[in-house]
Amino acid sequence: MNKKLFCFGMGKVSTQLSLKLLEQGWKVNGTCRNNQKKELLEGMGFSIKIFSSPEIIPDIKDDLASATHVIVSIPPSEEGCLSIKHYKKVLESLKGNKWLGYISSTSVYGDHGTEWVDESSKTITKTATGKNRIIAEEQWQEISSKNRTTLQIFRVGGIYSPQRNQIKKYRDNSLNNYVIYDDIKFNRIHQDDLVGVILAAFRENKESNIFNVVDDEPTTTHEQAKFICKILNIPLPKFVKLNDLKLTLKQQEFYKERKLVKNNLIKERLEYKLIYPSYREGLKAIINA
Repeated sequence: MNKKLFCFGMGKVSTQLSLKLLEQGWKVNGTCRNNQKKELLEGMGFSIKIFSSPEIIPDIKDDLASATHVIVSIPPSEEGCLSIKHYKKVLESLKGNKWLGYISSTSVYGDHGTEWVDESSKTITKTATGKNRIIAEEQWQEISSKNRTTLQIFRVGGIYSPQRNQIKKYRDNSLNNYVIYDDIKFNRIHQDDLVGVILAAFRENKESNIFNVVDDEPTTTHEQAKFICKILNIPLPKFVKLNDLKLTLKQQEFYKERKLVKNNLIKERLEYKLIYPSYREGLKAIINA
């Protein structure tokens, strides 16, 4: 059977995933928000429609019906997933052996302090973005239950890649010359590994699951800064304590909740071996590229 992927939102992750699938003979359809991006993506070999809620809502019924796999990377609103808001009836009517994937976030776990969490841990976030993710996850679980499709939810840590990292800011000294010094450890994942996990999940197409997609070693911002500056052979920026800074509301939300996230399930269930087990391998590869 010909494999066909439909992507709600052709962002960096979905595009990298789709390029790999094109090489394997897949067909890829998807959505983006403007004509400029549409032309760029179609030049790569994808079939694209503009989806910009609430102004532009394209007819994608046939695209979804013919897809073997559907993945969603559009950030949710307070109403949950925009894809479900506009296409709920179409999604509920999907038949056959389809695979659904939703890219969520580890923010759903909320504040567990210095405790480790896994996929069975309570989702107790009090942040708006985390709550929106929980709503969207539950909506997709309802869709999956109704049409009996496989649903795999990916709770992802902070994504970094050659195009998305702070190395250039360190090189250009454009970090306002300070880095936050605090004991909060964050979970990260290299974009190559996130794409690799999703591809592994395509092969494990048997049952619905939730997967934490993070590397092996949560770390603080200042530990990462020390590593980058050492590799680049540049002076360390000034370390400033979190409590001494006036944070924006978005920053306050970001630092509000702590947890350490386990990734055992991607190794055990998907048999996935991380390309970059920690920030050190990932950042070093980016710097040396």
